Amino acid sequence: MSQPPAMTLPPYNQEYPPPPRVQWWVLLIAWWALAALIGWLAPQPYQSLLDSLVVDAWAFYLCLWIRNLDPDAKSIFWCDAYVVVELAYAATTIRQDISILHDWITGLLGLASAILGIVTIYLIRADLEKHYNEREPIGLDLSPVKTFFFSFLYFQSQLYDIAEYKKRQAEGIVTDAGRTLLP
Repeated sequence: MSQPPAMTLPPYNQEYPPPPRVQWWVLLIAWWALAALIGWLAPQPYQSLLDSLVVDAWAFYLCLWIRNLDPDAKSIFWCDAYVVVELAYAATTIRQDISILHDWITGLLGLASAILGIVTIYLIRADLEKHYNEREPIGLDLSPVKTFFFSFLYFQSQLYDIAEYKKRQAEGIVTDAGRTLLP
């Protein structure tokens, strides 16, 4: 019996920018450090808003990078909507009002933020898989479960491997055309 041929990486292509070369654990430490700094320096009512900005900044950066890969990518629109709604939600938590209307608005914004966040994460996943399976076919297969629980850290762990390989490929270090990047 013959086995199917292994999928190999295409030759280096400068047309597409490489992924961000940031280790997932560096991103996590940066988030923790900024959250600690915010907790230490920012007044209590503003901490939720500033914490949201820290994580949203990476989501927005990743979507901008994806838009460079594919101008038709849908994740940037949904990320914008998510960021706006999440910041609106965080802003409503600043005001310590006891009105029922304020509580309802805050609750609805929180629910909308959670839904838009999940939609954004899965659209980013779809955009990444589309690019790395069609334009630069490396066989990227992102787990839906890991995407849900670890989202941007999981994406970054996969993107870092791709970025490192593309760097070695551009430098001419990788010469084995039959080598696959991903298992």
